[in-house]
Amino acid sequence: MKIVVLGGTGLTGRCAVRDLSESSEVSEVVMTSRSLEKAQRIADEIKSKKVSIAQIDVTKHDDTVRILRGADVALNAVQYYYNLDIMRAALEAKVHYLDLGGLFHVALKQLKLNDKFREAGLTAIPGIGECPGITNVMARYAVDRLDSVETILVRDTWMDFTEGAPPFMVTWSLSTLFDEMTTPAMIFENGQYKKVPPLSGKETMTFPEPFGSQDQYYTIHSEPATFPDSFKKKGIRNVNWKEGGPGLLDIKILVDAGLASEEPLRVRDTEISPRQFLLKLLDSQNLMGCPEGVTPDDWEVTRIIAIGKKNGKKVSRTMDSVFRSKAHWRATAGEVAVGVPASIAAQMLARGDIKVKGVIPPENCIDPEPFIAELGKRDIKTLETIKINV
Repeated sequence: MKIVVLGGTGLTGRCAVRDLSESSEVSEVVMTSRSLEKAQRIADEIKSKKVSIAQIDVTKHDDTVRILRGADVALNAVQYYYNLDIMRAALEAKVHYLDLGGLFHVALKQLKLNDKFREAGLTAIPGIGECPGITNVMARYAVDRLDSVETILVRDTWMDFTEGAPPFMVTWSLSTLFDEMTTPAMIFENGQYKKVPPLSGKETMTFPEPFGSQDQYYTIHSEPATFPDSFKKKGIRNVNWKEGGPGLLDIKILVDAGLASEEPLRVRDTEISPRQFLLKLLDSQNLMGCPEGVTPDDWEVTRIIAIGKKNGKKVSRTMDSVFRSKAHWRATAGEVAVGVPASIAAQMLARGDIKVKGVIPPENCIDPEPFIAELGKRDIKTLETIKINV
């Protein structure tokens, strides 16, 4: 099978490339980037004959179509702003598609392409990384084991024990984090959508070791965009997402200082976006990802809690997916947590394991048990806790 990883040199994209290159069924992985130099450097690190590189700007439709033609799956690891552009290119190239999430509003726009993908006999999965992605699949697993479901809570936290790390470094898309902290969060409450301020709704939740108790906050996310419709027949009334862990509020300081703004700022004779300046600065200081000479040692856990009824009794089913950094990849837990599930789903698509056509959220097209089993083969543990009469 041939998989094209668009944005394969990004922090999460390169983890998808690594996992694909280590999978026996994958014959070719095309890693695309705007920078051939960066792509070549990462390909040299991976050291796999399966991996080839290609330079591409995904805003150029014809070039993207050309790169995708002949592939089995387009795995989109580019910033979510370009999801719709890449989906349209995949349609024209006649290849299956998946991405890492659309942060609610873009995800809803992606679902509107359902008819076109179905008519083309293609499958597109919006949001199949960690969260969204694993969270969606775990939700399907839990909901299928309840007679009805009233509430689904989605939570995420992390811990970092890396020695010698700089005081500040970026291990996930900073633009996405900025968007989460500046855009009202969407929650589904009592059967209706409502907006709440970003980083509101503080609660403290206890997770398995080594995470302990962590404060959690509302931010905008994709699970509330699809769960209410996906689980409508089970009676779903409430869905919300919260996240929180060490360093999250440090990012908020940058937002409060104005560094998340895209509004051009005039400095002497030049206009520059504060956000773009910060991204360029961090990249120049080698703070995008784990720096050379530093071995990542961190953990992340993503959780869903499905509350409903079984045999007339109120039941809570909690599922935790626990990730650890991969030292030999020089990849943090968050990078692994997003890139590896995307690789698994891409292989399922290429094999024909996913039969349904159209633009389909993960909870409606991925069989949870084999997917969770594949996570387990990669030392990603899934833990389940069931409480009755909660």
